Amino acid sequence: MPTLEDAYIDEKGRTRWRQNDALGEKLAELHDFLVIGGYPETHAARYRQLAMLIARHPQRIDQIHAEGRLAQIPGIGSSVTTIVSQYIDTGTSTKFEEFAQQTPPSVLELLLVPGIGVKTARTLYGDHGLDSLTALKDALDDGRLSGMKGMGPKRLEAIRQTTAPS
Repeated sequence: MPTLEDAYIDEKGRTRWRQNDALGEKLAELHDFLVIGGYPETHAARYRQLAMLIARHPQRIDQIHAEGRLAQIPGIGSSVTTIVSQYIDTGTSTKFEEFAQQTPPSVLELLLVPGIGVKTARTLYGDHGLDSLTALKDALDDGRLSGMKGMGPKRLEAIRQTTAPS
């Protein structure tokens, strides 16, 4: 049974569910992970769209899953039902785990740097083999980032600030 702590009212006055937000974040992360790892962006885009759909859904997705009604939500077909169900049941999905066999999940750390989005992270990983904040810091320290396309002074400073010891 949902509790009041599970729900909140957003800025537009709609009831939202923290569980839906968390699941939406997982699906958005799946999108980012797939794109950085080289998965076609046009195919990965559905996970970002699904993340928004689930985060804004007026009912708790985990309850809908428990009732076997996920496929009744427009935009959720059988393959997406499987992925959503896996995230609800286990916290991960076979899609993520299978892709993690070839792409280290640490590539998501690159997105922690202000100004580095999915496409820049994809370039850093795919073209330069930088797969973590540690690898990014090492590349900054040894000068490999200097002169690299998209790595101007502001971005280099953001990397420096993000990777500096606290």
